[in-house]
Amino acid sequence: MTSEEQDRLQAELTQLRADYAQLERDFDSMSEGYQESLLLYDRLEETYRELEETNRQLEVARKRAEEASQMKTVFIQQISHEIRTPLNILSGFTQIITTPGMELDEATQREVTQGISDNTRRITSLVSKMLELADASSHTAIDRTDVVPAVQVAVQAADESGITMETHLDFDLQLAEGADTAMLTTNLQQACRALALLLDNARKFTQPAEAHVGSGQQSARRGNVVLRLSLHTGKGMADFSVEDNGIGVPEAEAEHIFDEFVQLDNYYDGTGIGLTVARSIARRLGGDVVLDTAYQSAGGGARFVLSLPFDNAE
Repeated sequence: MTSEEQDRLQAELTQLRADYAQLERDFDSMSEGYQESLLLYDRLEETYRELEETNRQLEVARKRAEEASQMKTVFIQQISHEIRTPLNILSGFTQIITTPGMELDEATQREVTQGISDNTRRITSLVSKMLELADASSHTAIDRTDVVPAVQVAVQAADESGITMETHLDFDLQLAEGADTAMLTTNLQQACRALALLLDNARKFTQPAEAHVGSGQQSARRGNVVLRLSLHTGKGMADFSVEDNGIGVPEAEAEHIFDEFVQLDNYYDGTGIGLTVARSIARRLGGDVVLDTAYQSAGGGARFVLSLPFDNAE
């Protein structure tokens, strides 16, 4: 082989090596591009999932907005019914006592007077609930300057709710060990109001629904409501547990029932704002209101727990 042939072969070998090196670089570049494409695909897939989740949340929000709109409509209808009923009764009593020449015996006078008092109180309560609802979304803390026994809150709330006067149920107040001496630094009026709303809820759902009243479907089981006062010294909380044997609450609705205007059974009288207001007040007093989903009584029922800070925590 001549030197020229050797030089030519050497040149071709060098070129082949250069071409191979270039191929290696091109392959590495393609590999990097492939990896970048995979990363880009992963990012696109993640973005797609995020968009799907956002769309799902938007759909949930849309449905909740529609539900809220419907509940507000129902709420307005219920408020109209709630106010119209006592107003009609008051109007009837007014006509009776203002009729010229109308003479009423003592028993009828007492009945009229009691009816006027009861229905005036009912209207006042509804107006108070409306005012409380307007304040329910506030996160402003409520002034706590009253130092009172925890048992006073329990007794006063029971009286304010009227549950001790109900004839369709048995009511019992039970105190755990040490609860009778526990002191709260709270707002007495607001604490009693929150607990009274829970007691009113128990009162309402341990009696027959409006649809059953007078229809022969009265429940043979007597209502039972227990208010238990106990202490969690480790948490520094006094618990006011309201237990009833009423219609109960499905576990899936444990949080939903605290939303404004929510009523799980429209055959029961009410406005659907009591639990909303009770929780709002409790949280602004440094406590909370929850549904105890672990509670089970014979035949159903529910337990709501109002927790408020107490002073002699360990």
